[in-house]
Amino acid sequence: MKCLIISGGEFSKVKLKKTYDLIIACDKGYLYAKKLNIYPDIIIGDFDSAKMPKGAFSIIKFDSIKDDTDTALAVSYALRNGCKEIDIICALGNRVDHTYANIDLLKNIYDNNGKGCILSDDTKIVIIGPGKCKIVNDNNYNTLSLFTLTKRTKINYISGTKYDGTDIVIKEGTTKGVSNEFVKKNIELDVDSGLLLAIMCRI
Repeated sequence: MKCLIISGGEFSKVKLKKTYDLIIACDKGYLYAKKLNIYPDIIIGDFDSAKMPKGAFSIIKFDSIKDDTDTALAVSYALRNGCKEIDIICALGNRVDHTYANIDLLKNIYDNNGKGCILSDDTKIVIIGPGKCKIVNDNNYNTLSLFTLTKRTKINYISGTKYDGTDIVIKEGTTKGVSNEFVKKNIELDVDSGLLLAIMCRI
């Protein structure tokens, strides 16, 4: 099952290229859903940043004193309901703490055998585990930055970029993988060990 989560960060007019089995809006994310002409299946939140909507909505309301963010609660709901592909939009912005928390949720999705993705109009963020994969430039991105989510990540090879290479090691606390550039539409990547956070940007 595929799920779309509309978070409450900075609004972004994302061009969505797939259909979803479940759409969740988080708190004021339902206002963003309205702007995007998307009708959520359920709205989750404590409604501290927007009034609880009226009308024919399914709503799960939480107390504002809680351990998890509204977006984290939405991710948990999606995973419990069998969603293995989860896209999150409107999740970035000037609240660095919430932006970081939302990016960190991708690891939670990965650990639960799912595929998570954060999308904005000019950014795409995913996690890449061991094995061969293709990174498809589906939105005219210019740069690709890779960060390790483990102490070290070993890359057997990367091709299709300005800085191709083999036997690359990215260590925790370094910036070795920042600001590579797309040369080809598809980038070929083979991760030997470790876990990567891949951030694609259009600049």
